[in-house]
Amino acid sequence: MMTETAESVIQRADTLHFQGRCDDAVGILADFIACAPNPDAAIIRVAELLIDSERHERAMEFLNRMPAVEADSRIAYLYGVCHQALGNVDAADRIADRILVQKGRGALALVLKARVATFHGNNNEVEGLLAEAVERDPRCGIAWHDYACLRKRQGDTAACVELFTKAFACAPESREIVRAFHESSLAFQRLAEAETAFREAVSCRRMDRRLRYLLIDLLLRQNKYAEAMAAVESAIVDFGVDQGIVGAALKIREKLGPMSVPLAARPGGSVSLCIITKNERSLLACCLASAKPVVDEIIVVDTGSTDETKDLAVVFGAKLFDFAWVNDFSKARNFSLSKASGDWILVLDADETLSSKDYEDFRRLLEASQGRPAAFRMQTRNYSNLVNTVGFRPNRGEYPDEAGLGWYPSDKVRLFPNDSRIHFDYPVHELVEPSLNNLKIPIRECATAIHHFGVLNNAHALQKTSAYQKLGRKKIKNFKDSTALKEAAIQSARVGRNAESLDLWRRFLLRHPRSAEAYLNIGAVCANMGRHAEAVTNARRAMELDPELKEAGFNLAFALLMQGKAEEAQKVLEESTEEHPNYAAAQFLLCVAYACRQERSSAENIFKQVRALPIGNYIGESFLDIARQFLKASRRDYARHTLEAASIFGCSNPAMEKLLEDCGATT
Repeated sequence: MMTETAESVIQRADTLHFQGRCDDAVGILADFIACAPNPDAAIIRVAELLIDSERHERAMEFLNRMPAVEADSRIAYLYGVCHQALGNVDAADRIADRILVQKGRGALALVLKARVATFHGNNNEVEGLLAEAVERDPRCGIAWHDYACLRKRQGDTAACVELFTKAFACAPESREIVRAFHESSLAFQRLAEAETAFREAVSCRRMDRRLRYLLIDLLLRQNKYAEAMAAVESAIVDFGVDQGIVGAALKIREKLGPMSVPLAARPGGSVSLCIITKNERSLLACCLASAKPVVDEIIVVDTGSTDETKDLAVVFGAKLFDFAWVNDFSKARNFSLSKASGDWILVLDADETLSSKDYEDFRRLLEASQGRPAAFRMQTRNYSNLVNTVGFRPNRGEYPDEAGLGWYPSDKVRLFPNDSRIHFDYPVHELVEPSLNNLKIPIRECATAIHHFGVLNNAHALQKTSAYQKLGRKKIKNFKDSTALKEAAIQSARVGRNAESLDLWRRFLLRHPRSAEAYLNIGAVCANMGRHAEAVTNARRAMELDPELKEAGFNLAFALLMQGKAEEAQKVLEESTEEHPNYAAAQFLLCVAYACRQERSSAENIFKQVRALPIGNYIGESFLDIARQFLKASRRDYARHTLEAASIFGCSNPAMEKLLEDCGATT
């Protein structure tokens, strides 16, 4: 069943095309055309994109699918352009004449007729046709372009440049026009004027890769290296890494050198950003670009990258140092601190960014703290689609940087004075807090948020978690620290080592017998192991210790469902959703509980509420997942009722239909 409209598909295709991904753009349009009942708009657009890329024969293949190619003047014009480009001049001439007779003397038909006349060398006719075209439609970029080409053949340099400029102003999206304008600007040394025109075009079409790259070229030709460097960095963030742009960027950076702490003191003091990296090609550019407006120096310590990470660090103005990995994050961090020369040190990871929304507050904080040594704890927003994570908060548009369905918080010191006595402890989940406490340096709160995106990349997060888990065991051995036990327990659960996680949580509980968090997690681990009676007991204990811990209620209801106790689960969830009306995970589970009890009307009411939330985009997958959980717990009837409800609600998919067959559908 098709869910996208032609307009939305065309919009996606245009985005890809202007990012330089024409094949991908053509691909999604072709897929839509293959199954859409009325694909005319998509056919026209794919033909335009292919013509723009000078693939006229392929464009003809799509246009030939139209039932009456020459009935619409726009389609007929495209058809005629393809014929003319492929050397079928007579066919192009007939199409132009037919449009002029049937639709009147429109600018595009006049341009097509002029191109035929150009082939035959009838310059006087070309002149008249193009003059009429620009008069009839002064916004017709291709008419101004062809007029400029005529003046160029006639040797009229001044008129040629002026006309190419008009063409570019009308149609900066056209490859043919942009290329001609750029080439004429170089040929006639009109670089400053071209730069101004390109800047104006880019301001309206920021994600047009072609415009951005040609603007960079114009800046370099005028020896404006700093501006070119900034434009290159921005392009890497927006369009990703390719060898061509990285190689060119390294040459520019060589002329500029790395960022350095200014000699003159600035209000609030200077800031050194310290990062350790390994194979962060896809993430590092966004991180460094986000921090550059508020830092004076970037220190990147690389622990063995085999991709372009080190080159990217240099491109963004970092001072790069290599550090042999010794299975200890704190040692790598401390090495980075030893290379910093700013008054303050800011610590980020490559998958984290700062928001432009916080820049002003960040600088004000430094100015207010001048002469008052303190470290600052910053909240990290860990973006995730796992809505039942403890502390999960749905995105509410507070930052333009938001991603996923929401985030859960974690706080630690990220900003502190550059003092050689301050150092990181622990081989993993390293912290400066112990040394700050020993030095009696106060730790204050900071309103600036850190935006962490690593959890959204499942493969990257799992790989990182596995590595952390191994180091976490070393941390437990070397440090008698409850925090280390908790971190290791969490990491073990994330990589599926449930028995190990259970043991670690129980060791933590011996030290903190009234920890609701421990009972909550023990219950979750027991549920993962299929030990649902124990999961119920631990969830109830967590609720007793902390009645506000809504995740404990969710875990209790889930375990009850897996025991076949839908009525009890329903009561728990009704109370939870009443107390926490925005708790999407509990709303979904309540929908499932109603479905299990075959209360279809109640289930549908809740479903409609959940469907309207951001989680609604994933609700089909959620039904499928919990049905599989029911089967694992030998609750075939609950699995069947859940899948039947999902089907009635219109969010079924082939995998769910197959599972429903296996369950023995009753409807």
